[in-house]
Amino acid sequence: MKLTLDHTQRLNLQALLGAQRADVGSIRAIWSIPDRIALDGDEDKALELKRDIVAGQERAVWNPALSLRSKEYEFKDAEIARIKAALQTWDSYGVAADRGWLEPLITMLYLAAAHE
Repeated sequence: MKLTLDHTQRLNLQALLGAQRADVGSIRAIWSIPDRIALDGDEDKALELKRDIVAGQERAVWNPALSLRSKEYEFKDAEIARIKAALQTWDSYGVAADRGWLEPLITMLYLAAAHE
């Protein structure tokens, strides 16, 4: 399945997948997703991205006035299943704060899959 992700979705998926608890085999499988969608150094600079460690977790902060073009990524069915599982089990979303990146991603994952 192809997903077109903006920088906010990429950064939030990296954080969400990075916070998952799993066995070693699952963790190794999960790592491939954030590694592939990671921003490169030029993209970090273009967003003025800063990374901090807060309560043992990495936090990314960037200039909200800046943006990058969305990129298309191809994911295997197993990877899509892992992304969906991470999205469904996370219980710390903010209704308003996360809607901008989460709603389009949910639409891509669930509505596009229903039309295939």
